[in-house]
Amino acid sequence: MESVVTGNAESVKKILERKPQYRECLFSRGYMITEDAALDETQYPFYGNWTRVQLNAQFTAFVHKDQDKHLYTQGDKAFFLVGHAYNPFNGVYKEEELLRQCGAAYEKSREAFFEAVNEWTGIFAIYVLDGGEVIAAQDCAGVKAVYFGEVNGKLCFLSHPQMAADIYGLQMDSFIEKLVSNRFYNIGNRYLPGNLSPFKELRRLGANLYLQCDSNRQFSVHRFYPTAPHAECKTDAEYEAAVQQAYEILHKNLELASEKWERPVISLSGGTDSKTTLACANGLYDKFGYFSFQSKDTEITDSLAAHEICEKIGVEHTIYPIPQQNEEIEDFDDLKALIVHSYGYVRGLADHEVRKHIYLYRLHDFDTEIKSWSSEIVRVFFERKYDLKMPETLTPRHFSIFQTRFFGSPALLHKTDKIYKAFMEEYDLKAPKFNFEHTDLYYWEVRMSSWGMLVSQSLDICHRVTFPFNNRKLIDLMFSMPREYRKSDKAHNDIIRVANKDIYDMGVHVKNNYFKSYRILLEKAYYCYRTMFHR
Repeated sequence: MESVVTGNAESVKKILERKPQYRECLFSRGYMITEDAALDETQYPFYGNWTRVQLNAQFTAFVHKDQDKHLYTQGDKAFFLVGHAYNPFNGVYKEEELLRQCGAAYEKSREAFFEAVNEWTGIFAIYVLDGGEVIAAQDCAGVKAVYFGEVNGKLCFLSHPQMAADIYGLQMDSFIEKLVSNRFYNIGNRYLPGNLSPFKELRRLGANLYLQCDSNRQFSVHRFYPTAPHAECKTDAEYEAAVQQAYEILHKNLELASEKWERPVISLSGGTDSKTTLACANGLYDKFGYFSFQSKDTEITDSLAAHEICEKIGVEHTIYPIPQQNEEIEDFDDLKALIVHSYGYVRGLADHEVRKHIYLYRLHDFDTEIKSWSSEIVRVFFERKYDLKMPETLTPRHFSIFQTRFFGSPALLHKTDKIYKAFMEEYDLKAPKFNFEHTDLYYWEVRMSSWGMLVSQSLDICHRVTFPFNNRKLIDLMFSMPREYRKSDKAHNDIIRVANKDIYDMGVHVKNNYFKSYRILLEKAYYCYRTMFHR
């Protein structure tokens, strides 16, 4: 990882003076909602690539030219959606109609509003401007970023904290600088603890929560999901019905994606999640392209497995070989600097990942990539990973070590424990909710909406990304399936069986290299060492 240097805006400006064609790459697909209407969208960091949208008399939005945005007004209320959404339960995929429907629900009650939003699939942030109050919420996994705070006396809500830092001269928090500079930070999942951003002035929202900024300019965070236990399949008939319904929701999501975008593609790895997505596209195969990439050795195995599956079902599959040397990528150093700067120096990318991003940025073979990440939420991740029974109630220490390996850094570890303790209290995550396991909620609301958000954001330079699994109703349904079935992948494999028997009968399975035995052993030893005697 590059050393953390505050004030890097000046070096970025110099790059963009020399290479103005890359100005669109800075804070790609970003947005900023602010009281500061005096910002000039023709100057850094916008450079004329952002659109100004007047939301009401108080707030102005600045949105990157490649970011989807939709505004619906209803009397004195404004509903603003950044990103994209589609509803598999009523077949609506135009955001203007979705906003109209959730606006009608909002008139009934806040609960009805969130019930409407819970039916949406996609990657989005939705803002309601109601008089002097602002409400914000995110997609199922919290992948579309929502950072918030008061900067330079102005309320702002935005996708990239570094953008506010560049505009207003913010300095990275000293603790964050120590954390991300630590050589062990990159051994973990490379996201910040709790709701932190790199800057004290800004904090981050997360999945299943909504942000409220009242007329007195006070921020508060509230839980809107889950509000009840998830169902539990008690019989084989109930389980088979849940499998069938999950297939139907996924299939409908893919059908809507094929109608919504001109050139959608499904990216494949040969793993369980992407095989499930591919199987559920049965009957729609002529609507999509299919691809894999090879940027490192393990991806060769993945892509060849995906190719074999596609050959079996008769669809064309493209493998993109990513250049192996930085020198093979034009302007690699300049574009890497823009990518790393855009997400604020808190996630170190290996060069092979940067090469992949730049390659896809220049590809232009499709407009939307369909991925399957959020499917991991239901798969009992940590118990599979460590082959250990997880505690019913996690402590802040568990949250800390699930995030980062603090070898030889006790001060950073104890500080992170304190941050997570406060975070768990403020974000109502001190204990399990109903019959949702605590580790599952951690994976959903912390890991996916922190790590997943940063990974998705780093891909924004390339093209639009969507997740057909990213739907609260669908995730809730899959939690109803027996725990052991979810842990062993039987639940996903049974969805594949219902969706496409040919793929199911092939039995092609690529082992997740993340779970190699030597890595499991080391991580299990670290987990036990840091938790067994901690109080």
